[in-house]
Amino acid sequence: MVNPAAFDAVPAKIGFDVVQFKRCPDGQYGDMKVDMPLDSDYIAYHCETVWRLIYFAYNGSVKSYSLVPGYPAWVDDDRYQFIAKVSPEDIPAWQKLDISGRRVLMRQVLADALKLKIHVDTTEQAIYALTVAKNGPKMTAYHAGDQVKLPNGQMQDKRAAADWLGMNVYFLGFTMGELASNLTSHLDRPVVNQTNLTGNFNLVLPITPGTGWDPNRGLGEDGVPLMDAVREFGLRLDASKAAVARLAIDHIEKPAED
Repeated sequence: MVNPAAFDAVPAKIGFDVVQFKRCPDGQYGDMKVDMPLDSDYIAYHCETVWRLIYFAYNGSVKSYSLVPGYPAWVDDDRYQFIAKVSPEDIPAWQKLDISGRRVLMRQVLADALKLKIHVDTTEQAIYALTVAKNGPKMTAYHAGDQVKLPNGQMQDKRAAADWLGMNVYFLGFTMGELASNLTSHLDRPVVNQTNLTGNFNLVLPITPGTGWDPNRGLGEDGVPLMDAVREFGLRLDASKAAVARLAIDHIEKPAED
């Protein structure tokens, strides 16, 4: 059992003078995106679960972004308006940090606010293997500077953008590793990239916001199960087993609401 801040050295001594959780009404959902402008002084999530905060804090350090079962149900179920504001004297140092450094600091915020203690588990587990189908990939290759106009008129112009329209997600410039990580946060087991594909790709998939969803359900607006939807792009998601790192919560306390 280790303190979550121990995964990486804290990049700077930065304090937070406000760390606030406010429970959202049942049925109110956010967009799963972190609210953290680079020139701002805060990290925020809007009506998201504590799992989303943990996911943000550890994304990039652990190759599988799922939790070992056995943690409290509220970690997945209860949604909060969350904000952590940097102390005024530390704002200049905060604004110099890249996202990796900010993730590490978020671990300390969670350790302080929720008494979170966590470790990495590497036992064999059920996974979905993301592989290339028999006839090869059928995705559009992404090139630096590409722009895509979405059906609602919105322009996607940044690599690794993921935008929801209805129940479909439009991925722009994703690597297969990034896609596997994203799918993991929506499914009932980790997705492991076994495609051996390099480069970046564009694709559209039906995904319901949330975690623990059955991939065989009709999730998109057209009712196509995710398992079938990936085949349209020359990919497969197959149930398998593998020894993959995942996070195990040793201790966590429910947020004190302000």
